[in-house]
Amino acid sequence: MNNKINLPVKDEQKTGLTLSSSIINHLTDFKRVFGKKVVFHEREAGELKPIFSISHSPLQLQIEPFDVVKVECNVVGIDSSCISIGETEEGCLYSVKSGVFIYSCSRPKTYYSFGPYVVYVDDDVVRKIYCGTPVKEKVVRLVALDAEYAKKLIRFIFEREILKQICSILRDSIILVDGSLKSTSLELDGISLKKILDVSLENGNAVVGLSKSSRLKVIKNIANYIELLNYAPVKVDVHHILEDVVEGLEGHVFIVKFKRHGYAFRVDVPFDLIFEVDTILGKILWNDSFRYGYPESLIMAHNLSVFDRVEEVSVKSAIAKSLNIVQVPAHNLRKMLLNGLKFEGG
Repeated sequence: MNNKINLPVKDEQKTGLTLSSSIINHLTDFKRVFGKKVVFHEREAGELKPIFSISHSPLQLQIEPFDVVKVECNVVGIDSSCISIGETEEGCLYSVKSGVFIYSCSRPKTYYSFGPYVVYVDDDVVRKIYCGTPVKEKVVRLVALDAEYAKKLIRFIFEREILKQICSILRDSIILVDGSLKSTSLELDGISLKKILDVSLENGNAVVGLSKSSRLKVIKNIANYIELLNYAPVKVDVHHILEDVVEGLEGHVFIVKFKRHGYAFRVDVPFDLIFEVDTILGKILWNDSFRYGYPESLIMAHNLSVFDRVEEVSVKSAIAKSLNIVQVPAHNLRKMLLNGLKFEGG
């Protein structure tokens, strides 16, 4: 078998098929990567971090150190997960879990676990959720047609409800959420990010978004470069790069490296607290613990929220026993069509 890449088809004249348009030629001109440093991706893996940077600093960066702030406060990590359980003719069944973990003075303080809850989503329930907002009709159609979008909506609602309550109950705390501080098309009046940030500010809290990875290449390159520094903690203001290309930002964006031998992450701090950034980051550094530079409060909240196989089976069993459902046999179409052929008999 010939192992050349993009090998031209020799019998194009016979088949009448050719992929040689100018657009295709531009796309398949892979020789332009000659001599470049490459991080190969894995289809089933998440974010892959290069062990050493594959580029020099992409911009003139203003790297700013900040100090530990030895003031005791709660650092609260919030995370959630959602899995698909089954489907009916009209909708789909899901299960959701959420976790809240609190650190203080670099030690675990307490935690809360919510769920698993069983959620049934169809057109009717989504319309009830977005009642009175006709512009959300697109959301209704997306949730009805796309299971991944439905899981995103469920996680969004549960996380926002928990975030709203935490911001209302606690005082002078820092609440870490997994991801950026950004308004989305899923916003609901009662749990909109803007309103939650206002409540948080009234109670002396700070909601901080912390992202493990970014789809924006320039942000990834800056983070990779910052990780090469042999000192920490440091931050880099990258808001000017994002403000014209990312809509709905509710916070000022930084790249932050908390620990000398740790990774760097995107951190969003509410606009109203922009002049307290160093204090907020310093308090996180003092009150949370870190693994590879990532706050353990978020790691533990994630561990509380993930499903294991036993929980998934238990949820399905509980639904089957309590709701008098009729389980319809099914098979895995992808495996049936794409697995290797097996021949039996003689």
